[in-house]
Amino acid sequence: MENKGARIGVVVRVRPLLSKELKTSSQNSRIDINVGEKSITLQSDQKQQKRFEFDEVFDEKTTQELLYQKLKLDNLIKKVIEGYNATIFAYGPTGSGKTYTMEGYEYDKTMKPIMRDDGRLGLIPRIIRNLFDEIKKPSNHIEYTVYCTYVQIYKENIYDLLNPAQIKPPGLRLRWNQQEEFYVENLFMHPCYSANEVINHYNSGLKNRITSSHNANANSSRSHSLLTLNIEAMDSETGSILTSKLQLVDLAGSEKVSQTGNEGPALKESIEINKALFTLRQVISTLASIRDGEASFVPYRDSKLTSLLKQSIGGNSYCLMIACIAPLDSFYEDNLSTLTYATKALCISNEPIRNIDPKTRVIKELRKEVKKLNSELLLANQQISMLTEIVTLDPKEQASKLKEVEKLPLKAENLVRIQMLRSNIESIPLSPTKLQSQTTYSKFSDKDFSDFTLTPEILSEKLYDSVKMIRELMTANKKLKDMLGDLNQQKRALEAENIQLQNENQDLQEKLEMFDSLIKNKPQDSKVNSEIWMLQKEREELIKRIELLEKESRTQTILPTSNKGEWGWKSKRTVLRGRKHLDTAKPFSLVVSDRNYEPRNSIGRVTPKPIYRPLSQDYQIDMSKQDAINNLSQILIKDMPY
Repeated sequence: MENKGARIGVVVRVRPLLSKELKTSSQNSRIDINVGEKSITLQSDQKQQKRFEFDEVFDEKTTQELLYQKLKLDNLIKKVIEGYNATIFAYGPTGSGKTYTMEGYEYDKTMKPIMRDDGRLGLIPRIIRNLFDEIKKPSNHIEYTVYCTYVQIYKENIYDLLNPAQIKPPGLRLRWNQQEEFYVENLFMHPCYSANEVINHYNSGLKNRITSSHNANANSSRSHSLLTLNIEAMDSETGSILTSKLQLVDLAGSEKVSQTGNEGPALKESIEINKALFTLRQVISTLASIRDGEASFVPYRDSKLTSLLKQSIGGNSYCLMIACIAPLDSFYEDNLSTLTYATKALCISNEPIRNIDPKTRVIKELRKEVKKLNSELLLANQQISMLTEIVTLDPKEQASKLKEVEKLPLKAENLVRIQMLRSNIESIPLSPTKLQSQTTYSKFSDKDFSDFTLTPEILSEKLYDSVKMIRELMTANKKLKDMLGDLNQQKRALEAENIQLQNENQDLQEKLEMFDSLIKNKPQDSKVNSEIWMLQKEREELIKRIELLEKESRTQTILPTSNKGEWGWKSKRTVLRGRKHLDTAKPFSLVVSDRNYEPRNSIGRVTPKPIYRPLSQDYQIDMSKQDAINNLSQILIKDMPY
């Protein structure tokens, strides 16, 4: 059973004023709620009114219990148990009451939920309990198993809230399967056998969900959360399996910096939240504008959120949208946007499909085909037996028997075959002794058939021709089946190639996201790169300078001896010995040149050495190497004996 054109259900809930809003005397002069007519009217600054109509409208006085009853979610739960997918999601700006509607919990100062089993309970705990109440009712040989998953989408990354090892970056990957569905890779599914088990998993996941406080909302959700219940129903007698999925979604609210006052990391969170919600609005607008039979591109892949909601919005699932608004004049623009897109969602039609297990579907189709073939075989045997009997009868009796064959309930294809057999029999030439010209038996009455004779040889020949023609038709049918099999094989190959391309596309998208994150950190990286470049440049200059010093050290150096009047030619080895004396800080009469050999691996750790000056008769340290070389040259030129 399929439900063609099941429209998305849209309801609107207006939250009451908060205590701090009552203290500040916040105004609510622009919203007119008419519960009876199921409409909301907004009034702009220019006194222009805009009216919106929905499936249901709930005012500030609506309790959680009344909301659940009015939504008739018990009927939706029954559809899920029957094998259909369903989704319920809350949509609206930050601070409009989405999380309260779905959860119903209070939060303490540390942003942790206070879980109380009272009248404040939201839709999610109530749905979980009613679901298990339904599946525990006595049923005919059907066993149910419920699997629970809980994820959050934070900064376009997917995290498993029920697995502590997966609540840190980089999160889980999004994949595409043959059923044209997105799924989360390596997401653990927890089997649950009672409502308390599911609620405990849900509560533990809430503690891992990211929340914070800002000016517009004291308990703001910083991520989109999706609680998914997968129901598996197995018939112990037939072995058939039904699978269904119930998604309960609490979206983060759209935010304005002017209202929230977010800065730094919180501002980046707001940007990612608004980006995902913008894509969701694009999907809703595109689907709402598509006419019957038209094809249009829907940007599901632009966001992880819309990818996971692909089958919920415009797919094969029942869907309920709860639009939440705040009764404040300061929320006018947000309320107008929320109601506008909620109205567009009313124009979207899904096509819910019963999720029968593929193996069960194949077995059912094969059994139906076998039954059909058996009935056709029975009719064919009746026809063959009657035609065989006709051959041995008198011409008068043959006409009546042929009429009986025509009265059999024949399939269209079998009727064609019988007509061909009949035409062959009718075209048989009659005996020349009885009739001089050829004619068909249809032109004669039963009395005329007494003058005709049909020999068994002629009938056998015509029957042989008919059987031959049937065999040719069967051969052609077999060729068509082979061609169909080849086409199916090509289709499967194309589907496999499509899946591979989808996975490659996902990998490329992840690489682009990584590239975007690198671009965001570009200023810091550029600073580090510039420092590295300056160090490399300094290193190259030092290498060039050392090479120059090595080249100069190969030549002999004129140095004075202990006696000022004596000069001699000292080699490089003498200079090195003088360097050794300098290291021990003992006075000596040699002036150490800056041409000392420095090995290449000593770059970067050159330390100043004391240099003895003959004129001042002491050591000097804080002098650059180039200055020492210049001073040494002047001393040598001045004191030379020529």
